[in-house]
Amino acid sequence: MRKTILVLVPLLVVGLYANSKKINPDEQTTIGGTTVGKYSKPGAPIDMTYKTTKINTNETADVNITLTTTAQSGKVLVSMNIDNNLTLVDNIDTNQSFDITPDKKSFNIDMRVSSKNEGLYYIRLLTKVQTGLHPKLRSFAVPVMVGENPKPVTRGVNFLKAKSGENISVSKAVETIEVIK
Repeated sequence: MRKTILVLVPLLVVGLYANSKKINPDEQTTIGGTTVGKYSKPGAPIDMTYKTTKINTNETADVNITLTTTAQSGKVLVSMNIDNNLTLVDNIDTNQSFDITPDKKSFNIDMRVSSKNEGLYYIRLLTKVQTGLHPKLRSFAVPVMVGENPKPVTRGVNFLKAKSGENISVSKAVETIEVIK
């Protein structure tokens, strides 16, 4: 009897705790993330923090993106690419630039998006920090969840094969070549 109580009490406590964490479907769920304090690309002095709201089809999601840099001066250039099934509600420029000053190192991009289809979609950002001759690039992806059980949208990704048989995917990139004399 005592062993049964010792086994059942922790299970009851865990069950009650798990049940208290269920999200009410009537509430709007906010999703957020940050790259601050995580792995960062060496030499690219920029981080991103985002917040989005999980929505149903034909609703509007608020997307708040904050870019921060440790650079003392220069310019931040941002190029945004939005998945095909997402529609920008606001008339926002997908190519933006911000001037870095010693007292201004944080930049906000606020937008609203919607979709007619359920799924997990992304807003992709390619950021370029120009602090001298060589720009520093870093890319980010902000997820937008549409529907009750959003599934990632799969694309026809073409994989190339290396001689060893390993799959290689081809991604968009920007390259700077300088001739040394």
